[in-house]
Amino acid sequence: MTDLKIDITIDNTPVTQAELAKVQEWRIKHVLQEMKHLGADISKSAIEINLLSYPEAKQLLLDTKDKYAALEDMKALYKEPLAASDKFWKAVAKKSNGNQDLQEGQVFMHVEGITMPQLQQQLAGELDSHIAAVVNPEHFYSVGDTVNGQHIIETFCNFGEPTEMNLYPETGDFVPTTPDSTYPIKMNGYVALSSDDDALGYGWRAYHQIRPTANGFDGILAAYLPSGTPEEIINGHKYHLAVEFSEMIKAAVMHP
Repeated sequence: MTDLKIDITIDNTPVTQAELAKVQEWRIKHVLQEMKHLGADISKSAIEINLLSYPEAKQLLLDTKDKYAALEDMKALYKEPLAASDKFWKAVAKKSNGNQDLQEGQVFMHVEGITMPQLQQQLAGELDSHIAAVVNPEHFYSVGDTVNGQHIIETFCNFGEPTEMNLYPETGDFVPTTPDSTYPIKMNGYVALSSDDDALGYGWRAYHQIRPTANGFDGILAAYLPSGTPEEIINGHKYHLAVEFSEMIKAAVMHP
């Protein structure tokens, strides 16, 4: 097996793992500052948080989230932000066109050094809150898997506040785009708000396409959002996807 290689392209521009690490560092410290502001058990001051190295800040965030691993504890800490996000997405859905005219945010990925069975094992396994937090600093809670569905809390695309959601695999015929026939593996799902299982007109979707190669795989990772979604969210989620899948692949290689 070749050494691990992860090439990311966003908007026709290569994005290095070092650049994605910097995105993570910014978001890690943002989340730490917000959690502290909301009353989380963090002994360090706001200034001390800003002076942490990237590895130190990441470990502090993981340790802090582990203290609020129970769903009710995390929901109690983020009560007001979660309510604001729920209201925000319902307003977006109201001014959108259901699952039509969806806005697309794509990430192209080329990976060498990991087999498809390794990747599929990682994707199909239980995605608990700790693993979710390891692969993206904007993940706060997770139970379930990509095959049967998930109950999650995450900040959607580095914008706004965390949202509590249910992620369901698509069981019907709807696809948000014309599939690429050269990518045989498809992952198609939609999201509903957990407050009342509101699927927002079925316009809040993920559709990933994967193609095995001799040494790894190629991926088209994509989110499709309602027509009324702010452009900042479309662009931000590209980096959210790039971080999440890059870190998931690294974890799969380290712990096959």
